[in-house]
Amino acid sequence: MKKFWIVLLALGLVAAFAMSASAADVKFSGSYYLAGIYADNNSLTQEETRATSAQALFYQRLRIQTEFKVAEGLSLVTRFDALEKKWGQGTAFTAWRASNSYDVTNRSSQGFLGNKAQENIEFERAYLDFTTKIGRFNIGYQNFVAWGTMFLDTHITRPGIKYFVPAGPVTIGAAIEKIVDRNTGAGAMAAGDKDIYDIFAIYKFTAGEAGLLYQYNADNTSRSTLATSYSTKLSAIVPYAKMKFGPVYVEAEAIYGFGDLRKYEVAGNNDISAEALALYIHGKAAFGAAYVGGMFIYMRGDDWGTTDKVEGSLAAGLLAGDAFNPCLMLWNGEYTTWVGNFGGNANGNNPVTGGFNNISTYMDNVWFYQLYA
Repeated sequence: MKKFWIVLLALGLVAAFAMSASAADVKFSGSYYLAGIYADNNSLTQEETRATSAQALFYQRLRIQTEFKVAEGLSLVTRFDALEKKWGQGTAFTAWRASNSYDVTNRSSQGFLGNKAQENIEFERAYLDFTTKIGRFNIGYQNFVAWGTMFLDTHITRPGIKYFVPAGPVTIGAAIEKIVDRNTGAGAMAAGDKDIYDIFAIYKFTAGEAGLLYQYNADNTSRSTLATSYSTKLSAIVPYAKMKFGPVYVEAEAIYGFGDLRKYEVAGNNDISAEALALYIHGKAAFGAAYVGGMFIYMRGDDWGTTDKVEGSLAAGLLAGDAFNPCLMLWNGEYTTWVGNFGGNANGNNPVTGGFNNISTYMDNVWFYQLYA
């Protein structure tokens, strides 16, 4: 399978770069936002014991996407973010900073994965989008963790390949994400890659669309020569539907995950299996300039009493849901990025996965009901 994708990628790049490199057309799109937050008691402690949890801040981001149309059916797409940061958080060397040691050792923009501030420009995406007689390809650093509805989407940038084949109202496709590529140097356990493979189909009809995704997550990053070496093999089946009937819009998505959370390489360790279930339903009705809507979400949590199986609470580990913001504060990606996770009584460590169970941007273990207008 790996050789097939390598050959396919090589052929695609040869075909792409053999064409004229001058762009016939360039399209620009983007956004700029500036927001302010005042958060009181983010630690969720009692009023009389609260100390320093209140925060007030401004943050901003400039995002620019460009699409260079090199030839008919061939485009190069790039995207960058600039000055994505809190106001007053910077590294420009000034006399004030030199005298006050501001933002030198504790600044959040160190260039490592997951940092919260960008001092200048960060290129996030660069990929080829080209169409051939056998289908359409997207190859390069592009958008992943985005399927169906917005439920549990993250829109994270990863290197990979997407392939689409239209057949009337149906689009069939496949994808591979190369998350980690490394060698452990451990002989038979040398492979330390982490990859995700997708096979999907989308059917479009008059009132909307429906789709079905099968995803396979192969994580070998925990393999080593140690007796605790293990790999993770998880599968997910994800159907969704979107429909509009006059002024009423309805969408739904379900997720069923299963597999091995920890499959140990050495005898004597107890394997840990995984099984997760989630359901999302959202409806909205528009009446002129007004609208009303409702949302229901169920995500099964983990039973900490079963040490050989994880029944839920996998969203954080899979980075699923950072772009899904159903509330102003709870499970909101922007809030948790700039203010932080909720603490208080929500803290604790899962004895099976070792995960820290505060309330972050990733929704897990919930019955969620919402009405809005």
